[in-house]
Amino acid sequence: MMSPGTRQGEKVYADLKEAVLSGRYASDTELSIAAIADDIGTSGSPVRDGLHRLYGERLLQMGPHRGFRVPSWNADALRDCYTWHGHLMRMAIKAIGPKALREPVAPEGWLTDYSNPDRIVATAERMFLTLANRSSSNELVAAVANAGERLRTIRLVETERWSDCADELVSANVLARFEPGSRLLEAIWNYHRRRIRAANMLSESLKSRL
Repeated sequence: MMSPGTRQGEKVYADLKEAVLSGRYASDTELSIAAIADDIGTSGSPVRDGLHRLYGERLLQMGPHRGFRVPSWNADALRDCYTWHGHLMRMAIKAIGPKALREPVAPEGWLTDYSNPDRIVATAERMFLTLANRSSSNELVAAVANAGERLRTIRLVETERWSDCADELVSANVLARFEPGSRLLEAIWNYHRRRIRAANMLSESLKSRL
């Protein structure tokens, strides 16, 4: 059983993580431990511990004076992360092999509400994680989960710039269920290549959005 202090620390960490992943803090924002602690009504210690954990997960960067700041997605960093995520998914799909999956890889199946940007982003993240899980590699699952979290804010920008993000997920579901292997591999790589090529536009859109 967790002690009260541990429970408080976990709650602060979870709240901080949600704030960072939801885009509540603008990119390149310097995070003040004292200001955050005052805002949520706690001491600085659990906030500092939570920020250190997020830094370890690469969801924050080290700022000046040993503080923390929200990462800024410049085009080069964005291309790098999309390429990394694409390579991870290629490894997962190759590990799964050509055997057809018996159900859609999006967790909610065909009933997902694709009209809501938050749902589109959540479904994309979990769909890729589902494919990674089918690879039976715990390391691959952990890497895909982390990359998905880091890309969450920029994926919201994708839904604002492109009207067919939901269609991409539907197509991936169809291919995963009926034509996995090379066809699914090609579709997933096209998904990533589109974003790699649009990294400049997406980076600038994020800056104007925040």
